[in-house]
Amino acid sequence: MDSAIVEQLARLTDEERAILHGQKVQQGDYSAAGQFIVNSARFLAGRELDLRPHTRFIDFPEHGHDYMEFMYVYAGSISHVIGEETVTLERGDILFLNRHARHSVKRAGEHDLGINFILSNAFLQVIFREVRNNPVMSEFLTGNFDDAGEEEYLFFRTKDNFPIRNLMDNLIYAVVNRSQEVYAGLVSLLFAYLAYYRDTLVNAQRNSSPDAKLRRAVLGYLEAHYVGGTLEELAGTLGYAPAYLSRRVHLVFGKPFRLLLQEERIRAAEKLLRETSLGVEEIVRAVGYENQSNFYRVFKKMYGMTPHKFRKTDAADSAP
Repeated sequence: MDSAIVEQLARLTDEERAILHGQKVQQGDYSAAGQFIVNSARFLAGRELDLRPHTRFIDFPEHGHDYMEFMYVYAGSISHVIGEETVTLERGDILFLNRHARHSVKRAGEHDLGINFILSNAFLQVIFREVRNNPVMSEFLTGNFDDAGEEEYLFFRTKDNFPIRNLMDNLIYAVVNRSQEVYAGLVSLLFAYLAYYRDTLVNAQRNSSPDAKLRRAVLGYLEAHYVGGTLEELAGTLGYAPAYLSRRVHLVFGKPFRLLLQEERIRAAEKLLRETSLGVEEIVRAVGYENQSNFYRVFKKMYGMTPHKFRKTDAADSAP
């Protein structure tokens, strides 16, 4: 690695100088008010990929990200606490954290140099097309993109793997020098190397958060019981009081159970309009609506046209 770049990355930052004088980590430097979720826009400034040395001299509090982050330890060691697990990276190791993961980082010393890579979701979509046949990384990226995805991390013990360490040196050099034309190639190659040297993957963990579990349970129930499903029935199945479940559903989905059920029924009706010759009145009954006028109103709100017009438009679009 170019010694000037190493010196630049190891240099004390203004934040670290303030910490050495007693200041705590300032959440506002990383995210908006509320939960501590690091905002990629604050660091990428329109770029697709960037890096940032990890903040030293303090225990970094628990936080999440709105992007997939990975850390490479260039020198020393860095310890992450993910759930109940402590993952210690030594020089040359790599840790990937998807955007659903929360973690804290134990105090790093002056000679502990961890480099955090920040990747935009648009950039990751490009990389994803290149790694579809890479089972480990493609599955990890799929979970990262899924809004209902679960917390997941991948820990690679690459400290003794010269090809990967050499590639990381090249990636750091390219990012520091803003050589954007090679970013995608280097990251795709990194993912390919990690798949090829599969013995370096020493730990992979997926943690189901309570919100993710509830989301899967509600969506599964709605898919199977949209005709006659009720909040009370779902609450009994899950062992919750209906009032409590109602609040939790609204919090997790951002909308009430009643609206989720309504949307699932309309999606089922849309499928029947496309794939069957059933009359609209039959479809209304088939998806659980008793009031035809109400069905028409909701359908038009979701699709911008009546069921009859939707069927005609779909048939015209499907014609050879």
